[in-house]
Amino acid sequence: MLKVEHLSKMYGNNRGIHDISFTLKPGKILGILGSNGSGKTTTFRILLGLLKQDQGMIFYENKPIDRTNTRLFGYLPEERSLLRDLRVHDQIFYLGRLKEMSTGELEEQIGYWLSYLDIAKYRNRKIAELSKGNQQKVQLACALVHQPDIYIFDEPLNGLDIENVTLFQQVIRKLQKNKKCIMISSHQYEVIEQFCDSVLYLKEGELLFQGKISSLKRASSSTRVIMNDTKIDRWIDEAGVCDYFYENGRLILYMNTLPAAEKLIRRAMKLGLDEYALALPSLSEIIQERIHE
Repeated sequence: MLKVEHLSKMYGNNRGIHDISFTLKPGKILGILGSNGSGKTTTFRILLGLLKQDQGMIFYENKPIDRTNTRLFGYLPEERSLLRDLRVHDQIFYLGRLKEMSTGELEEQIGYWLSYLDIAKYRNRKIAELSKGNQQKVQLACALVHQPDIYIFDEPLNGLDIENVTLFQQVIRKLQKNKKCIMISSHQYEVIEQFCDSVLYLKEGELLFQGKISSLKRASSSTRVIMNDTKIDRWIDEAGVCDYFYENGRLILYMNTLPAAEKLIRRAMKLGLDEYALALPSLSEIIQERIHE
């Protein structure tokens, strides 16, 4: 398990992050969210050992992170860092050697991931000759080749078409099955909702909220009950109703929690209403709700 305790970092008089704590269990995926300048990059750099925190500790398997272990983290950066004049094989080989892999192990892993990511035919091509999507897959192979225990994927779907998004999903599920710790950062909330078990949201260097996505949905006041009843009077005083409106002849009730919505639906069933539905909020709606609390 990865455990981060009370991380803080100042840049002169400017706050990078302040008192950031979270845990990540093997086989789980954590979405790290926030606008530009929120502290995501600072957090990643501290985790990777590229920055030293002013305060706080990082533990893996109940021990302080061992910075001499070059193979602990795999990192897919938002800004691609491939050397365009290198051939695909040589690029991955070079980065693998930096992770202190033996030549035999490295060649085996390069062959495996080039095949898995369907870029084996580009093995001897220069990076500059590849499409943006295939360059992204080479960058992904660089993050995977040394078989780390902890992964950080920053905007991982940039440049990928639908087919390759599916391939990335297969990679993620494979890592999950192998009990790896995975972090994903993306401005595309639907990506986070698709892949992640839980999220944390940073704002101006501080942790605004965190939790399992399912729990955040249950507690959201953006949960809606939709029904074909136009008699608002019998619903407006129900416990948990916080707003309502009509749309296309349907009554839409905003509920303060999922349990309140479920209770209201049970009442609708008893009244014999034949058209009703429960609509859970999207992650985007939850974030907007939390930001404006």
